[in-house]
Amino acid sequence: MSSQDKLKPMPGAVSDVKKANLLSKSKDFLQGAMDSISGKELPRLVEDFTRDMVIVAEGLSQDQEALRTTLDIQAQEQDKLAQSLREMDKRLNELEKKMDILNQKTQKRLKGETGLARILRQATWLAAIIGGSWVIVTLVKALVK
Repeated sequence: MSSQDKLKPMPGAVSDVKKANLLSKSKDFLQGAMDSISGKELPRLVEDFTRDMVIVAEGLSQDQEALRTTLDIQAQEQDKLAQSLREMDKRLNELEKKMDILNQKTQKRLKGETGLARILRQATWLAAIIGGSWVIVTLVKALVK
C-alpha cells in the first residue's frame, strides 16, 4: 500500500464512525428523556426553571418600575399643562370681559356723540328759527314806522 492509501479511511470505516456517533447521540437523548421521566434530574430542572423565572420576574419588575417612573413624570407634566391651560382660560375670560366693557363704552360714546350731534343740530335749527324770526320782526318794524 502507498502512503496515500494509508491516509484515506476505508469506505466502510467512515460509515461505522458515523453510525457510532449517531448511536451515541441517540443514546444520550434517550437517556436524558428517561432521566426526566424517572425524576433523577427533576430537582436540577426545577432549580434551572426557578432561576430563569426569577431572572424574568426581576426584569419585569425593573420594567414596571421604569414605566411607573415615566408615568409619574408624565402625570406631573400633564398637571403643569392643565394648570397653564386653566390660567390661560382665566386670562382669556378676563380679556373678553374687558373687551365687552370697552365695546359697551364705545357704543355709549357713539350713541352719546350721535345724541350730542342731534342736540347740536336741533339747537342750530332753533337758533336759525329764532334768528329768522328776529330778522322778520325787525323788517316788519322797520317797514311799519
